Amino acid sequence: MSADLAAPAAFQDQPISQLLVKVATRCNIDCSYCYWFRDAAVYDKPKLMSAGVLQQLLRRIEEHVSRYDLVAFPIVLHGGEPLLWGVENFHRFAEACEAISSRTGCTIPIAVTTNGVLIDAAWLNCFETHDIAVAISLDGPAHIHDIHRRTFQGTGTHAAVERAARLLVGRDIAVTALAVCNPAYPPAHYVDFFAGCGITSYDIMIPDATVDEKPPSIAAFYNGLFELWMAANRSRPTVSIRTISDMVAALLGNNSPTEGVGHQPVELCTVMTDGTIEAHDVLRIAGDGFTKTTFNIFDHLIDDVRNEPRWKAARDASINLCEKCRQCRFMNACGGGYLPHRFSRANGYDNPSVYCDDLYAMFETMQAVLESQLYVRRPDGERLSLRDALASH
Repeated sequence: MSADLAAPAAFQDQPISQLLVKVATRCNIDCSYCYWFRDAAVYDKPKLMSAGVLQQLLRRIEEHVSRYDLVAFPIVLHGGEPLLWGVENFHRFAEACEAISSRTGCTIPIAVTTNGVLIDAAWLNCFETHDIAVAISLDGPAHIHDIHRRTFQGTGTHAAVERAARLLVGRDIAVTALAVCNPAYPPAHYVDFFAGCGITSYDIMIPDATVDEKPPSIAAFYNGLFELWMAANRSRPTVSIRTISDMVAALLGNNSPTEGVGHQPVELCTVMTDGTIEAHDVLRIAGDGFTKTTFNIFDHLIDDVRNEPRWKAARDASINLCEKCRQCRFMNACGGGYLPHRFSRANGYDNPSVYCDDLYAMFETMQAVLESQLYVRRPDGERLSLRDALASH
C-alpha cells in the first residue's frame, strides 16, 4: 500500500499492446470540456479515415501481431465522433480484424467510444454482430449532462444519449457509460441515474486539467462515491465504477487496467485519420501540435513509434515521477496521477498532478476503510484485519 513497502519497480520494454484509432476527427456535438479540440492541429487532419489508410492500417496490425506473436491486441475506435465514419466502415474493419485473428491466432477485441447520438438499429446490429464493446459518453442525469454536452445550436443532448444507452442495455452488447465528474453535484445523482438506466458498469472520470489551471477540488465527491460503491457491493458485486475499483485494486497491490492509476508506463499508441502515429491523444490538452510526430503507418511499423522522441518522452515521464511523488506513501498506488494532469508549461511533466492533494485525500480515505473492513484468513482459520496482516509483514 505504501511506497516504502514495495520493491523498486522495473519496467521493461514491450511491444505496443493496444491501439487507439482515430477514424474521425470531427464531432456532431459541441462539448465545452472536450480535450480533443483544445488542439487546433486536429483540423489539419482528414475528417474521416480513407479506404487507403484503413488498408494500410490493417496490414500493419497483422504484421505487428504476427511479429510479436501477440495473444490479444485490443483496438479502440475513437474520434471526434467515430460513428461519423459510417456503419459500413465499422463492418469492414471488424470483418478484416476477424480475418486477421483467424490467420494469426491473435484475439483482436474492438471497442468504440461514442457520444451515442447516432445510434440506431443498424448500429446496434453491427455492435452485436461483431461483439464490439461500446463506451457511451453520458454525464449522468440531464441537469448535469446538458451543462457541457450540447449541440452546435446550444440545446442539450441528454434525451438522445439516454435513449441510446437504454437501447444498448437492452441488447447483448457490452456497454459502459463514461461520465465526467462535476463536483458541484452529489455523486448520488450519478449513481441513482445509472441504476435507473440499468447500467451497472460506468466510470465517473476526473476532469481534464493541467498544472497551469485551477480546477475545483474533487476529493469530497470521490470519497462520497467510494462510500456508495462500498454500499452497492457489500453483499455481492453489483456495480463497477472504474475509477473507484482501479484505486482500490492499486491500494491492494494489483496492477490497474487503466493508465490513470498506479505506477506503470503509459504505452498507448494513437493512429490518426491520415495514418500518422502519435502518443496518448489526451496529451493534446497541453496545446496546439503538442502530440505531433513525423511517424506514420506507411513509412513505419507500429512498434517503431517506441523510438519517436515525443512518444518516448511521454512514456518515460509516466514512470519517472517528480520528487514529491517519489516521497509519497501512495506512490505505487497513485503513480503520480494521470499523465496529462501533471503537465505544466514550465516543467513539462515533472510535476505532481494538479489534483495531487485530492488524490492523496482519496487514497487516504480508501486505505483507512479497507484496513478496517477487510480481513485476511490464515491457514488455521484465524481472521486478521488487513492492517494487522500488513503490519506482520
